[in-house]
Amino acid sequence: MTDLAESTKQYWKDGYTVLRRLYSDEEITGFRAECERLWNLDGLDDDLNLRTEFRRGPDGQYAFDRLDPVLDISPTLTGAATHPALMRALATVLGGPAQLLKAKLIRKEPGVNGYAAHQDFLYWKWLDTRPDLLTTVVINLYPSDERSGGIGFYRGGHQELLPGPPDNPEGDFDPSRLDPSDIDVPALDAGDALVFHSLAPHFSGRNNSERPRTVLLPSYCVSDEPGLYQKYYKREIVRRCKEMVGFERYFAQNDAL
Repeated sequence: MTDLAESTKQYWKDGYTVLRRLYSDEEITGFRAECERLWNLDGLDDDLNLRTEFRRGPDGQYAFDRLDPVLDISPTLTGAATHPALMRALATVLGGPAQLLKAKLIRKEPGVNGYAAHQDFLYWKWLDTRPDLLTTVVINLYPSDERSGGIGFYRGGHQELLPGPPDNPEGDFDPSRLDPSDIDVPALDAGDALVFHSLAPHFSGRNNSERPRTVLLPSYCVSDEPGLYQKYYKREIVRRCKEMVGFERYFAQNDAL
């Protein structure tokens, strides 16, 4: 079992911590089965499905890599994201009771690239709350490490919102501003939960393993405001419709339109 005092100390020092073996083998088996069910639902590969986002796969074709939102169609994963042991741990680490903000299921197939370095808070400023009150959890369903495209962090880089490059100061920061020797990619076992600060600079690499990297990523906010989950997704769905996020494949297939 994780020493929560040590985890809290590491979280505020490095910007992240790992809660080891938070879920039992039986629970993880159930989560895995649920993920397989969800990943085989009809309509996930529809170009206009707002739950999915398409990314380039190893063969140059588009493949969806997430369900977001996911909890409203999965009581099982809702149980994972609101597990009593997780909620107690978050309350200790964050210094107050956490409220669910969002949750997505990500499945990175072998050969699929990861995400460039960024800080989550840049995209959450509209919530008008302090960065220290926001956190994300990676609920790990299979063993994960750098080879499988696990999340890497710049240790201790969570003290401020880093500026973007000169041509886009409001965008994601330039990784060259940070020391690469500070990078750490925690190796995770099934049942581990990786918790990271909203200002923690992080990235993920290409999945060079033979197995999809499957994780549930719920985010939380220490707040007395009710309905944050609904507030987030009402705004997010409108944003996706306006910006046509995830529709790149649709336009690529219909260039004449």
